[in-house]
Amino acid sequence: MKISCSIILVFSVAFLFSCKKEKKADYTDIIEVLDNTQDAVFDSLTVPEHLRSIVKQISEINTYETGVLAKGQEKSENSENFKKLTEIASDDELRSLLNNKNKTVAVYAAVGLLNRKPELLEEIFQKFLNLKSKVHTQNGCILGDQNPAEPLYDVYCRSLNFKEVRTDPKLRKLDSLIIFNSNSPESLLQEAFRYRVYPKSYRKRIEDLAFKNHKIDAVRYLNHWHKGDYADGIQKEFISMLKNDSLSYNKKMILSALLSFRNSENRELVLDYIKKDTLFIDDHEIAKELESNGIFPGEYPTK
Repeated sequence: MKISCSIILVFSVAFLFSCKKEKKADYTDIIEVLDNTQDAVFDSLTVPEHLRSIVKQISEINTYETGVLAKGQEKSENSENFKKLTEIASDDELRSLLNNKNKTVAVYAAVGLLNRKPELLEEIFQKFLNLKSKVHTQNGCILGDQNPAEPLYDVYCRSLNFKEVRTDPKLRKLDSLIIFNSNSPESLLQEAFRYRVYPKSYRKRIEDLAFKNHKIDAVRYLNHWHKGDYADGIQKEFISMLKNDSLSYNKKMILSALLSFRNSENRELVLDYIKKDTLFIDDHEIAKELESNGIFPGEYPTK
């Protein structure tokens, strides 16, 4: 069974285009909502003459589309343009387009080139991962702005089955690049920590991600695999996340993880928190965790 090992868009989604609207939406409507045409870059001076038209069309839409349609979409224009591009462009021409200033063009060129030369995956992935720019993306109704390496990771993941995701050496190498790259987005870090247990040589880097860069997935990784070694630091990170209401973390997950330490020193802090944020006070699992920490319903408001 083929699967996507990516929830790549979950943390980096710019906004969600509703799939439940009754009003029909055509492709033009979607582009107007995204307004991606407004920041489109046209870079065709060094593009061969026979590719300029298709490169211009991809640039105008300015969105990397996976080909999965949103409601009201009859076709994915840029997915069709991608097919045309790969039909007429040579390997060298696709490689040249990797440097196109329009990152939608660059990503499509990379996907096309990797279909022909999969041995270039690590090289191209690292090149894109180092970029500071973003590419607009659409996967069905899910829209976002991503690091250009993210679509490449997703495409490669979807080419693997579940067992291969855990064991594939190329994917393991991509995950290593993600962990040691200072520009890696949260969504890729989430994937890198999803299926793997890393050797001791990775530990210092993961510590830095967790406690210096405050990356939630690195904290969760240490909490899962090395909880006893980093108990104090992990709890401090979870407490900080609970206090930071501006961040869209899964607060139930964080609260549950903090309560799992059964640390009496956290009792008053947790009690103060659930008095202010009552979203989970009637959650059965959280209630059991609270009782295990000596916090009972009479001490906090219930619905």
